[in-house]
Amino acid sequence: INCAAIPESLIESELFGHKKGAFTDARDDRAGGFQAADGGSLFLDEIGNLPLQLQAKLLRVLEQRRVSPVGADESERIDVRIVAATNVPIEKLRDENHFRQDLLYRLNTVEVTIPPLRERSGDISAIANHYLSVFSQKYGGRERRLSKAAIDAMTKYSWPGNIRSLRHAIERAIILAD
Repeated sequence: INCAAIPESLIESELFGHKKGAFTDARDDRAGGFQAADGGSLFLDEIGNLPLQLQAKLLRVLEQRRVSPVGADESERIDVRIVAATNVPIEKLRDENHFRQDLLYRLNTVEVTIPPLRERSGDISAIANHYLSVFSQKYGGRERRLSKAAIDAMTKYSWPGNIRSLRHAIERAIILAD
């Protein structure tokens, strides 16, 4: 679940589900991400953008291992492993006004820091070739290759948007190139 891409008014339902009639347009019961991932893993992308109010509810779910769908009278037991990611700097996450510290400590059992693409230029060729294959199939199926000059130029570029920026550049090249 991309916590930044879902409007604040819908994120609670996306995470925890809802019962029929809980709000306008809730025509059926709907499982949230936690129920859907029961027995497995739930990836919470851009967790640093989750509103403080929902951070408290998320913390409760993680501590109690129970989730209450919006509009439900009772909670449901869940067994979910959480993997969370954010591009928010750790210093900002440690700011109590931005992110609940108790939630940070609960989520931060194992921290993996992935350096930006500009610091691992050796990965650029493999990532670019992956997206070249994906977008070649999506836009016509013709196999394409990157020239040595193109790879050299990509490894020298700083990629301020990281892998998303590289992905976009490859997709655009596939669309526009002969």
